Amino acid sequence: MPEGGEALTEPIILLKHLRVTYEGQTVLQDVNLTVAAGEAVAIVGPSGAGKTTILKTLLGLLPPQAQVSYEAASLCGTSWPESETAWHNLRGRRITYVAQGAISSFSPFFTIEEQSRDLAKAIGLGWPKALARIESLSVALDLPEQVLSLYPSELSGGMAQRVALLFALLPEPDILVADEPAASLDMVRQLQVAELLKKVQCLEGLTLVFVTHQRELAECITDTIYELRNGKLESDMAATPEALRPNGIKVSSLDVRDFDASSILEIKNLSASFDSEDRAVLHDVSLTLKHGEWVALVGLSGAGKSTLFRCLLAWQPFFSGEILYNQKPLQNYSAAELGQVVQPIWQDPQSSFNPRQTIGWSLEEILKHAKNDNRTGDMQGLQPQNVKFLSQECTMLSPEDRAEFAAGATGGESGKARIAGLLATVNLPSSYSKRYPHMLSGGECQRAALARAIAGNPSILLCDEMTSALDGQTQADVIAVLNNLKQKNQLAGLVITHDLAVVEALCEYIYLLDDGRIVEEGPVQAVLKHPQSELAKQLVQARSLLNRK
Repeated sequence: MPEGGEALTEPIILLKHLRVTYEGQTVLQDVNLTVAAGEAVAIVGPSGAGKTTILKTLLGLLPPQAQVSYEAASLCGTSWPESETAWHNLRGRRITYVAQGAISSFSPFFTIEEQSRDLAKAIGLGWPKALARIESLSVALDLPEQVLSLYPSELSGGMAQRVALLFALLPEPDILVADEPAASLDMVRQLQVAELLKKVQCLEGLTLVFVTHQRELAECITDTIYELRNGKLESDMAATPEALRPNGIKVSSLDVRDFDASSILEIKNLSASFDSEDRAVLHDVSLTLKHGEWVALVGLSGAGKSTLFRCLLAWQPFFSGEILYNQKPLQNYSAAELGQVVQPIWQDPQSSFNPRQTIGWSLEEILKHAKNDNRTGDMQGLQPQNVKFLSQECTMLSPEDRAEFAAGATGGESGKARIAGLLATVNLPSSYSKRYPHMLSGGECQRAALARAIAGNPSILLCDEMTSALDGQTQADVIAVLNNLKQKNQLAGLVITHDLAVVEALCEYIYLLDDGRIVEEGPVQAVLKHPQSELAKQLVQARSLLNRK
């Protein structure tokens, strides 16, 4: 803050007629943004609209190949920084950032305390004072006392996001730039984060730039909302919340589960911990997934969802219970065999790709292994009878791509054509096969991750908050693709999420996980219309509050 706590008389952020281009492609055009000191503003828009590019502009983190022009610009009361030295004096001190994929912000080799000490040293804050602020922020962010002793790999997605927010608030910045900070959290904690950001912004005079695809969440924090579409920013657009939510893609949830169907996944009395039975994270969890069925596992952040996810992939041991795929114990599968049965779709898709390789390379690697698959049949979504679906519904597929894909699907040139077909299935053009993960927006990267997951023709998809960071329209696109795949392929799915709209659109059965225990289960509509557990009641109430915004 300025000395004496006096407000700046000029805007703390000023951008006039900003234009950003990458390799001849205009990403932002004629953007005007004025933010007063102590003001909170929100920028909403669909995936790929340019929201992250605006944030990178504000942080001086645009890649060297980006071309930036503007008529006038200033930041923190001074002219726009033109050198890395000038940015270094602002970034991490007067202006801080909370990234969308929080887990990638941390070093995997050091505990949160070790990284907190490094941060405090870097900003010139003594450890006793830093620790006192960390403890205060930890309470506000609902972080456990032992969080400092944990490694990033031991954090759930929601907890990692809250720790990242803690780090960003530690220097007491003038400006906090938040890129989808609540996207990975359950609805209850989304409201908590919104209230916390609003409280911090008001009490400390903090300027907040809040980027989200959830207009209803933005309205919890501020009335100053900018709408970004196709690289253009307009103030206070009359967009309704419904424009940013998935609509019209409801599936008919089953009133009665088909108990006669055979099980493809069974979890029996599973208990797991980080390091000892005294620190159990999962307690006697039992869950069943039938062939072709889609089941939701819903819980608050830190409930144990991510731990269960890792157990299902044999990435984390469990000390009691068992996991069965097709009646065969998990420990009897080799890594290659398990990969043919189940494929994950991660909460943070960008970190799951090799950053040094293109999207096409990642898909090709899966297809190489899929060729050796001894199971009969091929990915039905890529069969000739489904080319019509792709050609008509994947609007981003060029005529050339469609012809090439059709040739590959009918036995022609298979490599490039099948990659084009996989990308078409998730509504991405074939040119994206030449792009690197960092060149894709969050929504585009998630769709590429879905293409990779289905490339190997698995029987089960494990989806870990896969739509949490996507705008409503992109959520609808992803869900439509999944619904088509499950109808044509009898593909089963376990959806780990906090978003009840996604549950209703995709799943027939739901399990509620609270503090590592299953507290309620049943058909989706039965549970949501007549919730019995406190957790179900909390989630339904939180959704109602958000939908009224």
